[in-house]
Amino acid sequence: MRITGWLEPVKKELALSILVALLAVSSLSFTLYQVLVHTFREQSLLAVAEPGSGDAAVSTVPETVQLLAVGDVMLARKVGRLMEEKGLYYPFAKIAARLQSADLTFGNLESPISDRGFPLPRKGIWFRARPETVRALVYSGFDVMSLANNHALDYESPALLQTIEILARNGIASVGAGENLMQARKSVVKTVNGVRVGFLAYSDMADLIWDWNYPRSMRATEERPGIAPLDEKIILEDIAELRKKVDIVVVSLHWGEEYSDYPTAGQRRLARRLIDAGAHLIIGHHPHTLQGLEVYRHGLIAYSLGNFVFDQNWSLETRQGLILDLVLTPLGIREARIMPIFIHQSQPRIASGEQGQAILEKTVRLSRQLGTRLILQENEAVISGEPTVLAEE
Repeated sequence: MRITGWLEPVKKELALSILVALLAVSSLSFTLYQVLVHTFREQSLLAVAEPGSGDAAVSTVPETVQLLAVGDVMLARKVGRLMEEKGLYYPFAKIAARLQSADLTFGNLESPISDRGFPLPRKGIWFRARPETVRALVYSGFDVMSLANNHALDYESPALLQTIEILARNGIASVGAGENLMQARKSVVKTVNGVRVGFLAYSDMADLIWDWNYPRSMRATEERPGIAPLDEKIILEDIAELRKKVDIVVVSLHWGEEYSDYPTAGQRRLARRLIDAGAHLIIGHHPHTLQGLEVYRHGLIAYSLGNFVFDQNWSLETRQGLILDLVLTPLGIREARIMPIFIHQSQPRIASGEQGQAILEKTVRLSRQLGTRLILQENEAVISGEPTVLAEE
């Protein structure tokens, strides 16, 4: 119940009289206090309590959804060979229970799942996972996966379309790719505990062409399968349409510079415009390294969660990543925290001890540079809604 809803039509004097009268009645005063506390907690959607502040005594609203978001998931190349040798579930063996515990789990699928198609000429790096590897995603609890990335068409349209089909047949929704532009732009909506969460996905690599003798970009068109382009006009239109149907808008963006710790100024400007347009959460992929997080108005921007399941074992940075853990309500983001992960032999696990502390401290530092404060707790960091500085461009 929101107090503002029934007070708005009443004159200020009458409203004050009613409030005083209610407070004078002992049987109602405590109930009203709880409602006021609940209302203002919910209006401060990203505010979090300092450890030990006692806010846990305030009752929570029942309409909540736990969303876990992870980074790049690639089930081909060395990861695929390990799955053949050690079993399909090997990449997720140390982390599946955590993913399964959430109401919704989201990630970026960086490899088509298919036995069809042919390599896109001269692309250089091609990923394609065997169809049976989808069982590992099902086992791990994935609900929605973005396909809007620079590997979606590694084996051309047949592999992309089969990937979408295989995921759907196994109960996993895909977003950001389709048999035409309309389908690639189409949102996925999940309703859990009465909270409607909508997902959109786009890539800034949709227009790249690797061979001018075979001028095939990955952008979907009215007649051709592909991925949704990171086009601001398109994204703003899609957010406006989705906002009419859901409580929470999640936008996945495959963007940025590979192996960089920092988003560009252009990324930050775009992310803020998307929040202004009604998005609540921006989830970034592609750099293969973790980047900082930024709180802006009612929204949260995770510029890059880094790798999740990948075989880039050649650097510390490409073996570190984040799990973003959020509690969502019909009013927005209620809680947000991150958990550090470390990838060993293509297998992510929650990082603890000095290893986990190093990942968290790096994320705290990078987020501080974006004007956002993270509060370190035991093996995780809580994202505060109070900016440390004015971070205007």
